[in-house]
Amino acid sequence: MDEPWGLSGQEFLAAYWTAIAVVLGLAILVRVVSVVRATNAASRDNGQLDHYELAMLAQGSSRVEQTALAGLISRGAVRVNRDGVISPTGAARPADAVQDQVLRLIGSSHMLKGRRGLGLGDTDLSRRLADGLSGRGYLTRGKRWARRVHLLFGVLFVVALVRMVNGIALERPVTYLALSLPATLVLWIVARVLVGSKSRHATRHGRAVLNRARQSVSNPRFSGAGVGAGMLGVGVLAPVALYGWSGYPDEEISGILHQTQYPATSSGSDSGSSSCSSGSSCSSGSSCGGGGCGGGGCGG
Repeated sequence: MDEPWGLSGQEFLAAYWTAIAVVLGLAILVRVVSVVRATNAASRDNGQLDHYELAMLAQGSSRVEQTALAGLISRGAVRVNRDGVISPTGAARPADAVQDQVLRLIGSSHMLKGRRGLGLGDTDLSRRLADGLSGRGYLTRGKRWARRVHLLFGVLFVVALVRMVNGIALERPVTYLALSLPATLVLWIVARVLVGSKSRHATRHGRAVLNRARQSVSNPRFSGAGVGAGMLGVGVLAPVALYGWSGYPDEEISGILHQTQYPATSSGSDSGSSSCSSGSSCSSGSSCGGGGCGGGGCGG
């Protein structure tokens, strides 16, 4: 037998596309199982989510951190100056476990810089919160071996590429095999979309709950609601959970925190303006001033 790898070109192509079909079928199965699990979990849930769970659905652990920090600022437990340096005041205690975790991450003081913030996403508390939402069908399950099934397309692609190079060296027709390579890449992308990201994201049910929450809670900065007594304390949590710092009712504080954590978009409509001196600080209670195939086939 003088066929490379013991297979004629036609035999290799048949085996190759059979393997492609199997891997694509596995990707579809992963998608179906994921949707069914999320639907079943959601059907057994009462649909009640707290502010931190809504924040996790909206933008992950970074939004949870912002929500807890907003609660601490509104309670007067921490203050933030114009440069984004946050420090405890000792005047009030955190209202819940998430705020307590954030307060401990602040320490004696902490300067918010960039999107990383305080690093709440690296804590067990954040992981437990995400796991709970996954178990209830609001978030996907994140890193799982099944979500890596699409990588098998990469293995098959490499095998086909090696076979084609070998076929060219042996002066075998490889037209069909060459055409199979870009087709494999396209199907790899399809499978990647089917299995979803390794990172967690909201399921269809989670997005529906999030949309309903946004319909019931408007952004106070753009609804004309202003800052009233009802928006202080717990009242600031829902807007920040759903809209980020743009949802914090105090324009001065919102602008400082938004510019500190999102400097690239600090000129946006929600960034606010401030004429605080660098040494001043803000709290919620006050504002700062400002070829064809032969017998061997085309599989190499």
